[in-house]
Amino acid sequence: MIEKLPDLNEWENYFLKNNGNLQKITWNYEDSLSKEERNCVSRSIAKFQLGEYSEGQKLIEFCEKYSQKYEDKILKKITSLFIKEEQAHSQILKRFMELNNIAILKYDWTDNIFRFIRSLSGYELSITVLITAEIIALTYYKALSKATKNKLLKDICLKIIEEERKHVLYESMLLKSMRKQKTRISQFFIFVAHKFLFCSSLLLVLIDHRNVIIRGGFNVYSFWATNIDEFDNAFK
Repeated sequence: MIEKLPDLNEWENYFLKNNGNLQKITWNYEDSLSKEERNCVSRSIAKFQLGEYSEGQKLIEFCEKYSQKYEDKILKKITSLFIKEEQAHSQILKRFMELNNIAILKYDWTDNIFRFIRSLSGYELSITVLITAEIIALTYYKALSKATKNKLLKDICLKIIEEERKHVLYESMLLKSMRKQKTRISQFFIFVAHKFLFCSSLLLVLIDHRNVIIRGGFNVYSFWATNIDEFDNAFK
């Protein structure tokens, strides 16, 4: 068992400071998506908008149980702020969709799979699933930002990428701290299982969002390789 959690004060300060910037976007651009651009990106954006939103009740519940072991109060506070950032991403994308007459999705089977896995058991598994999605999102939003000429969408993608990169750093720090306490054989099998989950998820994104990915300047190999590099860098 870990004697104490890693120092979370720096992360608490970051999330508190960024809390005031969650909706800080310049909305007064006059350009809108062309018909061709809308046809390419609409359903893809809608799926990511749905995936970004969560009430976070299960994550908070798992976080409370985990942090109680160490009599820690900061982790729950950070988790609540983290959830607010994810919800803000969803709200920003939703507003963009409304401005461009893109229909809101209420259901997607891939999103349901991620939510189901996150709800299965424990804080570590929840963070594992979250970081899997967020690492892939880093490269997806790069592709999305280049898939259209829309300045507002480019700004939104840039903001989300900056915040998701912080999330990946935070989550990888937590996971490395948790896994470091396990036996070497356990660490190995956990890493293999996580890499399998990551590659399976990446394959689904490639298939489901291929039009945006290709229009955004990637091919199958470059998108795959960039994501694998992001994963390896997060856990090196």
